[in-house]
Amino acid sequence: MARELLFQTECGASGDMILAALIDLLDCGDEFKKRFENIGLPVTVTVADTERNHLRCKQVTVSAPPASSPVTWRQIESFIAAAPLSAGIRTNAGLVFRTIFAAEAAVHGEDLKDIHLHEVGADDSLVDILGFCWLWEKLERPPVCFTTLVTGSGSVRTRHGVLPVPPPAVLFMVQGLACRAGEIADELLTPTAAAILTTFGRQAGPDRSSRPLQAGYGCGRKTFAAAPNLLRAVLEERGGDAPGDGVWVLETFLDDISPELLTHASEKIVQAGALDVFISPGLMKKGRPGFQLTVLCPEGAREKVTDAIFAESTAIGLRQRFSDRVVLPRETRTVSVSGREVRVKSATRRGRATNVKPEFDDVRRLASELDVTAKRAMQMVLGVIHEENGPGKD
Repeated sequence: MARELLFQTECGASGDMILAALIDLLDCGDEFKKRFENIGLPVTVTVADTERNHLRCKQVTVSAPPASSPVTWRQIESFIAAAPLSAGIRTNAGLVFRTIFAAEAAVHGEDLKDIHLHEVGADDSLVDILGFCWLWEKLERPPVCFTTLVTGSGSVRTRHGVLPVPPPAVLFMVQGLACRAGEIADELLTPTAAAILTTFGRQAGPDRSSRPLQAGYGCGRKTFAAAPNLLRAVLEERGGDAPGDGVWVLETFLDDISPELLTHASEKIVQAGALDVFISPGLMKKGRPGFQLTVLCPEGAREKVTDAIFAESTAIGLRQRFSDRVVLPRETRTVSVSGREVRVKSATRRGRATNVKPEFDDVRRLASELDVTAKRAMQMVLGVIHEENGPGKD
């Protein structure tokens, strides 16, 4: 039975709410406090038992001095690299921050390296993001999913002035996802929470079924009369009704790489464990021609594949999402064509073949040995396949 971590976001989500829900789920408040008060930041961490609307929950408060100046991607990257945490935690935290920086770059029309963060670059946000990655690792990093995202409504005051809720960067991160404003006129989905959920999670479908194992409740600092300001994290088991397979989809745009280098990078990415790599040409900002690099990989290879993308290409940011997929059962067999063996791949659904395809390397060999064209050899192989799997034959 596969385990999944579901965040139920009926009252939005924030970084501290995510921490509180997971700490409640794992019952590790003292351990979390000790770890992150000694991580190299001037912070004080408080984990308290409390209640919202008569429901028990945990509340996490990370007290830190106000940021004296905005921070850059390089500063964040340097701190994460030196943090006394595992390589996996550091890598995942870097991915969350890349999501935030990429969203800010997109809405401001600037390059990622030129973006400066204000509120999200503060020390408490570093604890929120590194803390989530540490807690997720304690859970052995199960796939993450979340319900419809409730963003709130109204406006929020930022360093760029008064902006509508959700702010532009949050709206950019949740594009393509099911969202609703909800009944509360306030900012309910923060940039930190949006980045964590969209970087590692996928949205739960309406027909999703599961077996709940354990739940944790985390509250935010505000209290609303209309609804409890709670985020619930549920550790679940998914059985036979779960999707048959899933992959991470990693994407980036490149406008400063040569086709030769990109071809080499693609080979290295496959060697790192990618299931597939495909490249689409496009027109980037400022009229520059470029490429969209899309990579599919399993969970177990995601870190190595991510490392290969950054090492072998010119990418400085990466979007990622976990996607369910349906994979048909496949088998390889051989057929005899003019006394020669040709491998044939077939896929089935509900016991019937849906696609049968000859191995083209074998078709080329057959064409060479029979001194015919590859087109003719393909016709010969398909003729044999039709005889074996034609109408009325299983």
